[in-house]
Amino acid sequence: MSPDAVLEALRSAASAVREALDGFEGKGLSGQRVSQYHLDVVADDAACGVLLGAGLAVFSEESGERGSSEILVVIDPVDGSTNADRGIPFYCVSLCALDDQGPLVSLVENLPLGIRYEAIRGQGATRDGRVIAASGATDPSRAIVGVNGVLDRHPGWAQVRTMGAAALELCLVADGSLDGYVQAGGAAIHPWDYLAGVQIAQEAGATVISADGDDLMITERVPRRPLAAATDELAAALVAEINAARDSKGAVEGLR
Repeated sequence: MSPDAVLEALRSAASAVREALDGFEGKGLSGQRVSQYHLDVVADDAACGVLLGAGLAVFSEESGERGSSEILVVIDPVDGSTNADRGIPFYCVSLCALDDQGPLVSLVENLPLGIRYEAIRGQGATRDGRVIAASGATDPSRAIVGVNGVLDRHPGWAQVRTMGAAALELCLVADGSLDGYVQAGGAAIHPWDYLAGVQIAQEAGATVISADGDDLMITERVPRRPLAAATDELAAALVAEINAARDSKGAVEGLR
């Protein structure tokens, strides 16, 4: 299947999620899995039905692995589902199609606003069809940084934002709205949260690394602590601050 055909399948899946949620009036946890909402199940059924019907394999946060294909779509049907359940308009569907070389095509759509980010390997990244680029920031003291988790000390950055949807925050790095995105302290996210956002950010010129030095290109239920920044210099500085804060906290706890 060509990258363009895969992208069309991802677009159809995103549209199916949006339509399913537009007609959904339920609230609260599903009771089927820890932290899973009813809306997660509805979105997953809609997206996976489209993807499997297109002949793609899927690895979903909500329903695991299904199908058989040379192309696997890693999906978070609703990243930021707590926001969605509470009516906070910052959540998305996140889709990353991988082949034997890694991420091939990615799509992240801000569902409340209809803003769509896309990337095809080697072809750059777009926001609603317009080419985007990361900010190019290098000075941590002037950086606006998205954070998952709670910082336990002032990091020396200009400002921080904690918004609750990793895929979208990585896309904000891609279009230059944020200079970086990090996991604070013990916070971590899974491949379905970050793979699409990572590809989009990288195609937009951002550096993306793990704060622990781990491989990010995985399709397993394994947590990671990725960091995205517009430059190698800023990425290194943000990683150093996060790791120094963690090491300092560990040293204090060791004295108790």
